[in-house]
Amino acid sequence: MSARLTILDHLQDYDGEDADRLLLDALSVVQPERQRQLVDAIIQRGKSVGLQGLPAAYSQLEPDARQLIIENVDALAGALRTSVRSSKAQTRQNALEIIALSGDARLAYLATHAIHDGSPRIRAQAAGTLSKLADALSSRMLTQTRRLSKLSDETPNRGIANDVLNRLDEDREFLVNALAEAVNHYESHHRNEVIEAALPWALDLQDVLLKQSTISRGKLTFTIQELLSDKLQPEHVPYVYIALAFPDLRRRLVALLQRSKDTPFFVEMIRWSWLARDPRVRRHLSAIRQVDWLNDEFDTAFNLPPDVASRAADWILKLGLPVNRKISLLLNLMIVDHADVNRAAVRALTQINSPDGTMALQGLLDHDDERVQRIARIELQRRERGSRQFKRSRVLRNRPEDWARLIESAGISEEFESIWQNFERLDATLAHRAGHYAFQFVTDFETRLQVKLLSKTATDRLRGLRLVRTLEIGSRFEKDVFRSANDTLADIRAVAIAILGTVGGETSRRILERSLQDKAPEVVSAGIDALDAVQAPRRLELVEPLVKSNDSDVRASAIRCLLRLKQPTAASELLKMLIDHRSDHRCAALWIIDQLRLHTILDRVRVMGTSDPDRRIARIAQHVAKRLERHRQQAANKAVL
Repeated sequence: MSARLTILDHLQDYDGEDADRLLLDALSVVQPERQRQLVDAIIQRGKSVGLQGLPAAYSQLEPDARQLIIENVDALAGALRTSVRSSKAQTRQNALEIIALSGDARLAYLATHAIHDGSPRIRAQAAGTLSKLADALSSRMLTQTRRLSKLSDETPNRGIANDVLNRLDEDREFLVNALAEAVNHYESHHRNEVIEAALPWALDLQDVLLKQSTISRGKLTFTIQELLSDKLQPEHVPYVYIALAFPDLRRRLVALLQRSKDTPFFVEMIRWSWLARDPRVRRHLSAIRQVDWLNDEFDTAFNLPPDVASRAADWILKLGLPVNRKISLLLNLMIVDHADVNRAAVRALTQINSPDGTMALQGLLDHDDERVQRIARIELQRRERGSRQFKRSRVLRNRPEDWARLIESAGISEEFESIWQNFERLDATLAHRAGHYAFQFVTDFETRLQVKLLSKTATDRLRGLRLVRTLEIGSRFEKDVFRSANDTLADIRAVAIAILGTVGGETSRRILERSLQDKAPEVVSAGIDALDAVQAPRRLELVEPLVKSNDSDVRASAIRCLLRLKQPTAASELLKMLIDHRSDHRCAALWIIDQLRLHTILDRVRVMGTSDPDRRIARIAQHVAKRLERHRQQAANKAVL
């Protein structure tokens, strides 16, 4: 052993290139545990002959020796540059593997060079190398940013932080340049891994990713759309935002966003919401009128990290969701036990100037957080002053009082398009009372609304029915509503069924009774409420079996209907629902208690507020208990007076 070490010492001290050749030849014959020593000697000598031989021998080395090469990739930069141009495919492949495992973004340009290789295997290896380098740099940037955020502002720390950030910025520039070159020549290599690696860096690569002036760009765009259609990933978020500004991409992206239910993706979507400061992006976010991920509002509110939840309110405002939907989502954020989230939500509510928005703010006057109370109170006072100072236009002075107030309070005009775009801002009570005046004072109102109800576009049909329901004018569109009750889309059927609850008549009653057999729970729930509204004679026998439904909304509607009919079994069914093992059923039971103000169950609700295993339900129970206590106190005060 000592003789071998002595020979190694002599070779290390020898200046000639022959020593490096001997060391390289010895790598294939020495015992595996000696390979690391020889590799270390070659690296320490730093001769070009020895260093250039290491990538060629890499695949024959033991893991420890390979790791030493990867750790000293800076010293091997020149050798790797030569190796990726080697005539031997194995040497080129070895060089790419070393670059990939090193994570050194400064060597990314070598992978870009290799992506034009004549061998399909090498092109695939080069594309994979670019992808790994991009992932490694992204992970390193995130880790370093989090670490630097914990440093104090002292001068030495500031110097360290600047050095780290400068290094990261240089690495990012090397990687982006390499990716840009690879994407720009996509038509010659067609490696989708390159596109996947580039999408997270879309802000730096807009020129190559979103330039569509040539046939090659068309192929590139098609490939990106295919990648996104499989599943939207968190790393796709930067591309999604900037692509919304391009008409050719927007329609497909909006459809993907509306269907997606992936929480990690939307967490990143909210985290990157600062990109919506670009007017082009912000304007087209409003094209997103439905997001399936937001359907379970409680999960959305309670499963977001606090830093993301505090930004969620502003992001929700930018979407094109119906106003009432936004209000509902923001009120769910008010239930989260986090002050910053609550304050962000109430600030967002102050920007929704509608009757329902005002009602939501009024409900926050007794919130736990005094700052939330103060924000709500100041905004309500401002709105009250504004309504008193509002001057009625000359046209509205000649209109019926209810109609004039309806138009004034919503800040819209007597034009169909204005009402169509903004009817969510109408006061519900006033709209029910004065909606029929639209036929008298809005030009071609009936004709244009009927066109919407007969539209081939589901969005128009659904919005048209909602307008009919808001203005309570279903009797003028009976045939259209009857037809919509058989629509292929459950959302449309549900709204049509709800309208029939205000229309009445034998045909409506038969359709409502049939709706209780619908496969869609939302349609069945709407049918129960509508039958209750028209006080159908058979509603008891039709509704009673539904208190056992597995769907929480259907079960809640059925129990609420039976409570209004003063059925003895209704109270016991409500108590069963309140202790159901399914959290959505317990939540629906609390909704019934809150809506019907059932003070007799207050003690049970208080217990749920402290002992329910689901923190979301416990938080909701606390809010319901507060409201019940307040209502009971108000009732007691009225009794005394």
